[in-house]
Amino acid sequence: MPANVESMFSVREMPWHREGLVLDQHPRTWAEARQLAGLTWDPITESVYELVGVDGHGQPHYRAIEGWQRIARSDTSATLWINRDSYAVIDHGEMGEIVEALLAQPNVKWETAGVLDEGRSVWCLALLDEPIVLAGDATTVTLPYIGITNRHGLPGGCTARCTAVRIVCGNTFRAAELEGDRTGTTFTFIHKRGWRNRLTQAREAITGARREIRAYEELATELLGIRITSQQRELFVREFIPMPPEGLVTDRVARNVEDARAAIRGILASPTTAPVAHTAYGLVQAAGEYLDHVRRSRSWETKLNRTLIKPEPLKAQALRLVREVVAA
Repeated sequence: MPANVESMFSVREMPWHREGLVLDQHPRTWAEARQLAGLTWDPITESVYELVGVDGHGQPHYRAIEGWQRIARSDTSATLWINRDSYAVIDHGEMGEIVEALLAQPNVKWETAGVLDEGRSVWCLALLDEPIVLAGDATTVTLPYIGITNRHGLPGGCTARCTAVRIVCGNTFRAAELEGDRTGTTFTFIHKRGWRNRLTQAREAITGARREIRAYEELATELLGIRITSQQRELFVREFIPMPPEGLVTDRVARNVEDARAAIRGILASPTTAPVAHTAYGLVQAAGEYLDHVRRSRSWETKLNRTLIKPEPLKAQALRLVREVVAA
């Protein structure tokens, strides 16, 4: 299957790869969601053996390798990984328990769940029924989720995170991981015995992430309330993409600067940004769209670093600059 997906479900929206079950309603329980996602099997552990010899009748003899175990699928017995015996699996039933414990609510809305890479990676994604709709920007709705990504034996552990990424494939699985790493909204259950003892800490981390979501909503609402004149907008564009000092700028650099400024003006005039282009929020959003989607990158690795892996200092600069422009 494309996108490295073995099985999955998605509520209402068909994933880009056109695979998996598409449901009209959210599953009511994790047991139901798990069935629909193809997660009815579990990771199990078995001994790992080595050949020690062959007897006179040609029969091989094996012995268990001390300190090691095989992580396998309970349905097919396929090997997922080989690990030290200190590794404790977090199975698929327990994944649902983690989400329910973190949200501390009975009616979890299961949005997507599925199996990747022949079972080596699995996920479940719950919708936080707390959509962010900003007054003055009715065209944009941010849906926060809580996701569990679980790697059976592979580095990465079982991780809970608040995310705005809707996981539906291998790429979005990794994007959610990177987003959580970048924003600090991640809590990892190391595959060790006693992982349940960390549920309280994980709940505190998720609560903190939800506070951050609300803090963002408050900031965005504040910025939407700050009106921007045409002159202030142009000043922001010119300061955000500054021209190098006179005497140090070539014709080529000058053209590149003007092209970049024109790109931001174009974003501000686009159908998605025009309704809020007269606000401080619109300027910050246009700067972010330019940095993530328009600015040239030397390679796809550079672009990935800028948009997902590393904090982008120019986005913070855009917020500072818009405040300076308003105060000027």
